[in-house]
Amino acid sequence: MEIFVRILVWILNRTYRRQGASLYGANPIDEHVLQEYEITRQEERNAQRQQHVVTSFQGAASPVQGAVDYSDMRWDSFSRAIETQEQFSFYSGRGISKVIEKKHFTNCQELLALRRMIRRHVPGSELLDD
Repeated sequence: MEIFVRILVWILNRTYRRQGASLYGANPIDEHVLQEYEITRQEERNAQRQQHVVTSFQGAASPVQGAVDYSDMRWDSFSRAIETQEQFSFYSGRGISKVIEKKHFTNCQELLALRRMIRRHVPGSELLDD
């Protein structure tokens, strides 16, 4: 009888044995839940690390001030911007809300900075080539 029990246990172990060693415990459901938990924790740590990197980034360049005071510009109020040979015209709806004459710019760098800001903040812009 003892040999029969040993053979039965051996057959059961061979048939229902777990494939590979478990890191978390004897129950396969516990192991699955704990693995999912570890994956979720790792994703949260990565997200926090990325957010920390983004929030701690500060630009070192000082803003170019000249003919345009960028802190005074209300970019969200402009619906369109058009550049001509003489000026930049900013439209709010159908009417012109701001005009900046090009003669007030002292160098080409200021013009390039303004064009870059217009492209970034005003969706319907018609600018001349750089």
